[in-house]
Amino acid sequence: MTLSAYLPTWPLSISPALWLALALVIAVLVGEGLVRYLRLPRIVGYVGIGLLLGPAGLNLIPELPAAEWRLLVDLALGILLFELGSKVNLRWLKANPWIAGTSLLEAAATFFAVFGLLLWFDVAHVTAAVVATIAIATSPAIVVRTVTESRARGQVTERLLLMTALNCIYAIICHKLAVAFMHGEAGTGLIHTVLQPLYLIGGSALLGWLFGIAFNSIHRHLGRHEETFSFLLFGMIAIATIVASTLKLSPMLILLAAGLIVRYQRQRPRAFLPHFGSAGAVLVVLMFTANGLAANLDGLRDSMLLVLLLILVRTIAKLLPVLMLAKYSGISLQQALALGIALVPMSSLTLLLTLDTAAAFPAFASGLGLVLMSCIVILELAGPILVQMALRGAGETLEEKT
Repeated sequence: MTLSAYLPTWPLSISPALWLALALVIAVLVGEGLVRYLRLPRIVGYVGIGLLLGPAGLNLIPELPAAEWRLLVDLALGILLFELGSKVNLRWLKANPWIAGTSLLEAAATFFAVFGLLLWFDVAHVTAAVVATIAIATSPAIVVRTVTESRARGQVTERLLLMTALNCIYAIICHKLAVAFMHGEAGTGLIHTVLQPLYLIGGSALLGWLFGIAFNSIHRHLGRHEETFSFLLFGMIAIATIVASTLKLSPMLILLAAGLIVRYQRQRPRAFLPHFGSAGAVLVVLMFTANGLAANLDGLRDSMLLVLLLILVRTIAKLLPVLMLAKYSGISLQQALALGIALVPMSSLTLLLTLDTAAAFPAFASGLGLVLMSCIVILELAGPILVQMALRGAGETLEEKT
């Protein structure tokens, strides 16, 4: 027997999973330090450590394989989207139509402001429309995680959750339609240009409705066994994600729709374990850390002016409509200011939409895709702080109430 039979070969071949686990440990420790000493959200530590240690920073941890990273983000984001949907009461839109009007005006203002800015920079109309649809989305991951961590409750918090869910729906649907037109310009036949988004949107809505009914049915039988129900729910979210991928549907839209159906069919909200237990919580932390490791700041280096203008224009477009309709929707200007600021974050949802577009259009990947990636990194770091400040300013966090 030789030494090589029982000793490791040199140089050592280290699994990418070890690097991710190492980044996770450091990120959690830094996140706890931020909460304890600076009163900042843990997310900042998770994303910041991934950014610092990854290829965009010190390059101490190699780039994660795309397949492993995407599955992780899909599962974690699916958990957060379902959790978001299950917290939102769509009946509120009927009781107060001004909230629906505010949401629609804010989304439209964001789209046209970003669209107009890109046209000013001589970006093609269809490409500008795709970027503008992505810009509509407010990060469900940052909003849900920050609201859960701060245990916020109140008018601003409830409206923030509702408008975040609606923004996600607008962004996903409009993005699929805009991308279909990009395919049309690239030579795809008209029938496929029309049928592809119809299949994706209709199929995702139907599957989301079916999963929502299934979730409620299981909950009626296992509602008193929260731990068991959380395990089953986590498994069903994984099934929904894998089925969506197999059928080429949108797992994001399916799980958000399922959460909305679960909440709509219940007269009162049901309090699930945050992120459906410890396994879901670990996945969420891994997702933010992996986002930092996958960050790309080349767009900031090459197009800093456009990146900063996109962030500024998008922020103003989200804030002004909320302030304009504050009186009619039943909140004060101070509450409207907090709500508008809290709608600014971008994170995993916009990142996945950007990467999906980049995968289909290489020219987009090397151009505006990099610009969007830089915007996402900046707003993923600043976003949790903005949401925390907004909820504190509205007096709706636990620390403000005690």
